[in-house]
Amino acid sequence: MRTLALTLAVLAAAPSSAAAQVHGRFDGDLSLEAGLGGGVVIGETDEVIGAAVLDLRARYLDMAGLIVGAEVRPDGSHRVHLGADLRPLFMARFVLGASFHDRYWDRLVDSIGIDLGVALTPLDETVGAALMFGFGVDVPLVFFDDDGPAGLALRLFGRHVAAQGSDRFGPTDAAHDWVFGATLVVRGMVATGAPGVEPRRYELPER
Repeated sequence: MRTLALTLAVLAAAPSSAAAQVHGRFDGDLSLEAGLGGGVVIGETDEVIGAAVLDLRARYLDMAGLIVGAEVRPDGSHRVHLGADLRPLFMARFVLGASFHDRYWDRLVDSIGIDLGVALTPLDETVGAALMFGFGVDVPLVFFDDDGPAGLALRLFGRHVAAQGSDRFGPTDAAHDWVFGATLVVRGMVATGAPGVEPRRYELPER
């Protein structure tokens, strides 16, 4: 709860001009996203193949959270990945009072972020863990309400996976490629009630 209290204190101390540009971000505390699309795989060889991509994301205060996803490839080198979804630009923009005064552009800038984690590949007896790094941006398409975060977006992304065959927990064969693509993302926000949770307060014993 100390981390939450510090976060709320920073937000409370931010300039009032920035507070007006949150666009419903604090109507809930947990952002949920599901994205489906595809991409192009560029590996160590000259062969270029396609891949179907599924991403599920959950972020607290829309700034940091988890991503779970999968890639289905025609060559059978399917994979799943798990990692952290980090989008730090909103905090800097909010504290500095920076805004385009337009929900579209503020949301686009706030969505720029990175993914860090591991990928399990390929999904057979030679499976192993590889380092996963990604980046992306959500281009807003449709907003579902007047000023809230819910809506549809087109996420443009790049993702890199790297592992050597000699790595202790790596796949039997090395994995080293990039995926560039896009997913159609549907987004919503829920209020978990976590900001209102308080620890039990100390009470003086009765005499």
